[in-house]
Amino acid sequence: MALSGKVGAVYVSDVDAAPVPFIDEPTTPDAERRRYQVTDPDYRYWSLDAAITVRVDDIAITSGFTLERAGGVVVFDVALDPLDVVTVSGTALTMVQGGGFFKWSFDAKGEDSNATTFESGGWKEFLRAINGWSGSAEAYWGDRQFFDSLGQIIVVKLFADAGASQRCFEGFALITSEGIETSVDALVQDSIDFEGVGPLYPRL
Repeated sequence: MALSGKVGAVYVSDVDAAPVPFIDEPTTPDAERRRYQVTDPDYRYWSLDAAITVRVDDIAITSGFTLERAGGVVVFDVALDPLDVVTVSGTALTMVQGGGFFKWSFDAKGEDSNATTFESGGWKEFLRAINGWSGSAEAYWGDRQFFDSLGQIIVVKLFADAGASQRCFEGFALITSEGIETSVDALVQDSIDFEGVGPLYPRL
C-alpha cells in the first residue's frame, strides 16, 4: 500500500541530555521468542559504549545474544522458553523529534572485493566485504542543533509512517556535514548529511 510522505518524521538523539539510568526494565518478546524489546519506549536507545546488563529469570547472562542498541532489542541465538522473563538494565539516550524536517533519504550500500582466481573459469568472482549506509535530511532552519552535532555519533530514526504503524529505519550515524541555504523569497533551509555507524534496522 502506498504511503503519503506527510506521515514521515525524523527523530535524533539529544546530544545535550545526560543518559537516563534504568534498572530491570521488562521486555516484550516477538512471536518466536528470540527478539525481546524493552517495553517502555523511553529506554530503547543505548549509546554504543553503554554497559547493558541482560537478565533471564533474574540471572545475568553475558553470551548467547546480541544487542540492537538502536531500538532496545535483545536478540537471542535460540528461542527462549515461554515462561522465561527477560529484563534489561543500563542507561538510555533521549530521542527528540527534529523540528522542521520535511524530507529525508538514505542509501544502503555494499562493497564487494574481487575474488577471481585461476579456478574461476574466466569469469569474475566477488565476495561481499562490507555493508554500509548513508543518508541526508532537510529541514527549515531554526537552531544550531546539528552544527553543534558535527562529528558526533547520534541515533537517527527515519519514519516512513510516524502514525499508528510506526514504520521506520533507525541506527547510529555520524553527522558529517550541514549546509544552510537562504533565499529572499523562501524560508531558510538546513540540510544535513550523515554516515551510518553499524547496521540500519528496518522496523516495518
